[in-house]
Amino acid sequence: MIGSNVGVSLGILFVAIAGINVWLMLRTTGNRALQIRIHRFGGYLFLTLFFAMFFYMSKRVSGVSHGLSITIVIHSALAFLLLPLLFLKILIARRYRHLTGALFALGLAIFIVSFLLVAITSFPVLWASDILGNIPLGVDISVIALAVVVSGTLFFRRATVAPPATAVQAGDNARRQSVQAPGALRQPGARKSLLLLLSRIQDQTHDARTLRFLLPQREGFQPRPGQFLTFNWIVDGKAVARSYSICSSPLQTGYIEITAKRAEGGCVSVFLNQQAQIGLTVEARGPSGQFCFDESRHDKIVLIAGGSGITPMMGMLRYIDDLDLATEVRLFYFVRTPRDIIFASELERLRTSMRNFRYLVIVGKPDSGWTGNTGHLSRALLENHVSRIHSSTFFVCGPQGLMDSACNILHSLGIPDAQILRESFGGKSPPSSTPGPRKTAGKLVFARSRTSCDLLEGQTLLEIAEANGISIPSSCRQGECGTCAVQVLSGRVRMETEAGLSPERKELGYVLACVARVDETVTVNL
Repeated sequence: MIGSNVGVSLGILFVAIAGINVWLMLRTTGNRALQIRIHRFGGYLFLTLFFAMFFYMSKRVSGVSHGLSITIVIHSALAFLLLPLLFLKILIARRYRHLTGALFALGLAIFIVSFLLVAITSFPVLWASDILGNIPLGVDISVIALAVVVSGTLFFRRATVAPPATAVQAGDNARRQSVQAPGALRQPGARKSLLLLLSRIQDQTHDARTLRFLLPQREGFQPRPGQFLTFNWIVDGKAVARSYSICSSPLQTGYIEITAKRAEGGCVSVFLNQQAQIGLTVEARGPSGQFCFDESRHDKIVLIAGGSGITPMMGMLRYIDDLDLATEVRLFYFVRTPRDIIFASELERLRTSMRNFRYLVIVGKPDSGWTGNTGHLSRALLENHVSRIHSSTFFVCGPQGLMDSACNILHSLGIPDAQILRESFGGKSPPSSTPGPRKTAGKLVFARSRTSCDLLEGQTLLEIAEANGISIPSSCRQGECGTCAVQVLSGRVRMETEAGLSPERKELGYVLACVARVDETVTVNL
């Protein structure tokens, strides 16, 4: 464009940056957060070079008074074509980042236009100079070989970027999960089985530790921030299913992390905190759950966490930090004592690295050395620390008492249920019972396994299935997480709550087995 070696060099750098950004978008392995930062830096550098080159092009054209050559006309047209492409890509990257297909298409289009823009002026300069003639034969061959390798890699990469989902092992009710981008709607009931390897253990507090599991390569595992996995642990020779929230960023493609807090008398939590060793393998299903942050809908969020309820919040915070989102975040974290603060150092790091993140730790039973906030959740606490409270989305996770209190306070402030998302870490509740012998209300028929059992009055579908050796994955057992959703093929079912069901699942006849009770014969798709 400038007509000099410096201009040619800048033009080649201009095209190279566009090509590298497209290549980064194609990558599905490695440190995704680092790749995003490199991509963002490359984008800023690309824009700087483009406007500098556009300025020099304008100066060159402004001196022409007898018409423009066809080369300059084409060159100018390509430059003006880049402007809307760049504007559209910036808009989508800022507000609709989940539209990965559109971002890739725009990135590829920008690369092609940039290549043509530079080629029109830079290639003739190179061709007419002595630079190309003095390049050794070995360099020529290397350049050609590199071009062939890169082209072949890109071609085959696109052909294999979305491998088919692998079959779930027997005993998992033949569930499947398709490979799709974070935020995409998964098929109701679709889950994929993963075999995970424990690679790192990090103590968080005296009774909580974070476990890092390596993900199988090319599994297409893409959780949404806030979702959880259901693990099939083997403890003392027995299989025990438990669900844990993913506390690592969904953008980490090589591993996932969970944090387990030891509970008195807890089977799995005690095992993970006292016996689990590096090299442990475990099968997991998921990701699952509707307790998810969505940057396209949530521009201001308030996180209310208690105890280990901080774990899904940490996945959201790390996701927001990795993408450098402008989302305004307020976190209220309630713990019993200062010793119980999970992710203490990580929260401090996020306070400095995130643009719009503020948090308060509130201790219920402070010791003599604690100088921070004390007490409990109150209406005044929220009003004093949350601006634009009625336009915020609230995420609540923790002990049942905290969640009930939070919802009551939010309702008193006029916050509708649509702006309140809850995640419960419930355990196995005792079966509902009435004095005396129970009446048989009908049959529960499992269509796929071709078995049936008696329906006892007052029991939930989950209780009946467990009593008859039928495995239904479950987690909260309070109708909020959606893990135990099963499809009813015939018969009527009444549920105490539908919080864990999406509208799509409701339309397809899914119910929550942990809170679903029946008074007649029912057939389910299990």
